[in-house]
Amino acid sequence: MASIKKDNLPSSLAPRIIQLDSREQEVAIRKVNSKELFGDSQSLLIEHEGTIYCLRATKFGKLLITK
Repeated sequence: MASIKKDNLPSSLAPRIIQLDSREQEVAIRKVNSKELFGDSQSLLIEHEGTIYCLRATKFGKLLITK
């Protein structure tokens, strides 16, 4: 997996970066292609701690999540 460097991000995102050691990074970060998640659909439901969320791809290519 490519590493994310603070120098490559806009300054608005830089303060949000948390340094993880390599073992924690493998556990904490998982990359999934949105096409794998959505398949032929434009939305999917995600259950998180007993609450259902809807993840939707907009016509502008953005992702929108709602309760």
